[in-house]
Amino acid sequence: MSPKAAANFMRFVAIVSLLSALIFALGAIGDPTGILSQFLAIIIPGSDGVGGIATPEAKVGLAIAGGLFAGFMVMLLLVTAPAIEQSNAAIKRASIYALLAWFIVDSSASIAGGVPLNALSNSILLILYLLPLVWVKAP
Repeated sequence: MSPKAAANFMRFVAIVSLLSALIFALGAIGDPTGILSQFLAIIIPGSDGVGGIATPEAKVGLAIAGGLFAGFMVMLLLVTAPAIEQSNAAIKRASIYALLAWFIVDSSASIAGGVPLNALSNSILLILYLLPLVWVKAP
């Protein structure tokens, strides 16, 4: 994959993920689209979706998670994608480490919390995020 194509792929994945992060953050106040409830129902069988997030603690947790995910996606969009295009090995390597840290912490906590399907969805996302970083060909 050329550096330009890899950077554009990363931009696309980051933008789609940023929209997902905003849906998560908005889940703290409701779920007007129903998308978040559908996701929760898939990864947590028997879930009440956003309706099950009733306590202020759960709502702020969802807001924080969405906010952190949004920030991470902005970093991929504005720092990592240009670094891929410019063949900046240090930023690409740091981005890989950051993605692996997210994956290990989020997936381990999900499994420990009884939601292993979130680890599966994280695996799919990790592949999408890593593809442009590892398949890019040096110019």
